Amino acid sequence: MNDSSHVGHLINRQVSLWESKRRVQVEGGAAILHMLAHLPEGPWITISTQLGAGGPELAQGLGARLGWQVYDKEILGEIAKNTNTREKVLSRLDDHAVGAFEDYVANLLVPGHLGRSAYVVELMRVLWAIAKQGQAIVLGRGANWLLDPRYGLRVRAIAPVETRAAWLMRTQAMSEAEAIRRVEEDNLDRAKFMRQVYKQEIDNPMGYDLVVNLGTLGIEPAVEVVVAALSSKLTAVE
Repeated sequence: MNDSSHVGHLINRQVSLWESKRRVQVEGGAAILHMLAHLPEGPWITISTQLGAGGPELAQGLGARLGWQVYDKEILGEIAKNTNTREKVLSRLDDHAVGAFEDYVANLLVPGHLGRSAYVVELMRVLWAIAKQGQAIVLGRGANWLLDPRYGLRVRAIAPVETRAAWLMRTQAMSEAEAIRRVEEDNLDRAKFMRQVYKQEIDNPMGYDLVVNLGTLGIEPAVEVVVAALSSKLTAVE
């Protein structure tokens, strides 16, 4: 390829990207779906989040922007329906590490308890079904480690400890010391869950396409960044 044709190719590619971004801004989710109609499954967005970092708010903002379904507690509801297990019982397993002894005792003492292994199997089954259906935003539960990254965008939402602690103090009437301790405990618990279920480190950047600091960027700008990354990544998928 000579220099002029190479430059022409780059220009055409850039113009195509600009046009894609313009259509997304004007048409929103409909434009995304049109551009990604060639995908055999998906599209989807997974959002791994730190407690108090704003992940749920980002998910809701993306859902409103794209017209896609946000899946959070709905995942628990589906598992409960599939296993005839109460959601209250399932919530102790949801995104939380469980020790083998604790799991054994719960099987003995808690009516309708679903063991850790059975929960993980059902969790993965539900996540696969959601991803296959597409037009979905999945919050947490390690979906980024499970799903085929060719057909979606994997996002990690983070924020400084002070920002996350302030959110807990505001929403749950905690003292600053209590909030910081809760943030640190949650960090350890989620990391342990990912090791138990997926044998992965939650902060490994290779598990994400995009890491967004919501402590500095804010929800609305982050929504636009994620939408742009989604359309840019998946329109290139054959």
